[in-house]
Amino acid sequence: MKRILPLVTALIAPLLFLSLVGVVAGSASEEEESRILIETATTPEDHIKIAEYYEKQAANMEDEAKFHSSLADSYKSRGKPLLGLAKHCADLSKRYKEAAEDYKAMAFLHKKIAQDMQKQ
Repeated sequence: MKRILPLVTALIAPLLFLSLVGVVAGSASEEEESRILIETATTPEDHIKIAEYYEKQAANMEDEAKFHSSLADSYKSRGKPLLGLAKHCADLSKRYKEAAEDYKAMAFLHKKIAQDMQKQ
C-alpha cells in the first residue's frame, strides 16, 4: 500500500497540471477581452457582457467543485492511505464553490449597474 500512494500521486499530478494548462491556454483571448472590457465598460451592454463572462466563470468553478468532490468521495472509499488526497480534493472543492459564489456576486453587480444605467 505504501507504494500505491506515490504512484497515484505521480500519475494524477501531471494530469491535473495539463488540464489546468489547457483551460488557461484555451481561454486566454476571452480572458484578455474580458479584462479590457472590464477596464473600459461604459454602456449597459458592456456590463451585461461582463456579467455573462462572470456567470460562465461561476459555472466553470461549479463544475470543478463537483469534479473534486467526486474525487474526494472516490479517495475516501478506497481507504486510509488515500485519505490525505480525499481531504485535499474536498478542500479544493470547497474553494471552487466559494469562487463560484464570488463570480455570481460579480455578475449580479454588473447586471445591477447595467439596469441602473438604463434607468438614467
